[in-house]
Amino acid sequence: PEQDSAAVASEPAGKRRKKESLAKLSLLSEEDKRTFLLKMLKADMSGATDRVDKSWCMPDLTADGRTADVGSGFNFDFRTRRIEMTDEAWGELAKACRIVFALDGSSWMPCGAEPRCLAERLASAVFAQHTAGASFDPARSGAEWWAQVRQSGHSEEAIQFHWDTDEVAVEQHGVNVHPHLSTVTYLTSCGAPTLIVDRHNSLRPAESAAAHGPIPQEGKHVVFDGQLLHGTVPRAGPNANGERITFLVNVWLNHRPSGCRRVTKALARRLGSVDLGVLLAAGAPLSEVQGGCISASIGSDRPQTPDALEVVFSRCEGAGATEAPRHRLVVPLPELGPSGATELIRWP
Repeated sequence: PEQDSAAVASEPAGKRRKKESLAKLSLLSEEDKRTFLLKMLKADMSGATDRVDKSWCMPDLTADGRTADVGSGFNFDFRTRRIEMTDEAWGELAKACRIVFALDGSSWMPCGAEPRCLAERLASAVFAQHTAGASFDPARSGAEWWAQVRQSGHSEEAIQFHWDTDEVAVEQHGVNVHPHLSTVTYLTSCGAPTLIVDRHNSLRPAESAAAHGPIPQEGKHVVFDGQLLHGTVPRAGPNANGERITFLVNVWLNHRPSGCRRVTKALARRLGSVDLGVLLAAGAPLSEVQGGCISASIGSDRPQTPDALEVVFSRCEGAGATEAPRHRLVVPLPELGPSGATELIRWP
């Protein structure tokens, strides 16, 4: 007994508290277990997320606002691909997405690092696929990844229109720093389509001539210029009901966005088996549709037409949102395309 007591006393306090916490799980309902585990995961992450990001610095930008001059052959065009994985892998990735969505925030996967979970393996594969042949510094580059889980038909299903940026660069330096590429991978075939508007970040009002409207389809992967405006458009359709799960990866070259760090080893163990394979295959071709006449543009006060999408948005939500520049987007949309379609919408 004395030896047992000595062993317990020598055990690190943090490890002992975790054992005691896990012992309590058997007494909880399934819902309470999920809530309890999320609290534990947030506690694991708090040490990394609470400290100041001292290694961050404002990047040098090219004439077109890029963090790296990747060469003329780099592909910024919108395109689609297919993610091919086993049913087991899709199931594990969906669970991982629910966890990271509940924890909020994004994570970092350094270029060339060995993945520690399925989520990191997919982020790494996406980065490698879309940067092949590009010129950049691997030591300063990587994939920023996170997840969105929304219930179709819910009041909070919509994802506000926005430009992907490094928030600290905007807040401290007044400069919009964007990833080279943004990507969306759909884990389910239901929910709101994504609308990517051919509109770069600027305060000057201007009309957009085209947009892309990918409709969710399990395994679909879309990639587009990281400087473009995008959001979701909840609309009635055959696949409007259900859980909309997406895995998102931004490709950053020669820059890491502030506060974006790699997940802890403890969290990585809960984000899918690293041994499950990931393959990016060719995607389906785009179908082109007409969007009607543009009745208004970003920043305009002209009235909308009855069948138009109208959204007002700013860089910030919640506290401080009223201080950020506000934009108004009004565009007519065509009828919803077939399930799984990816459409190029052109406006005259």
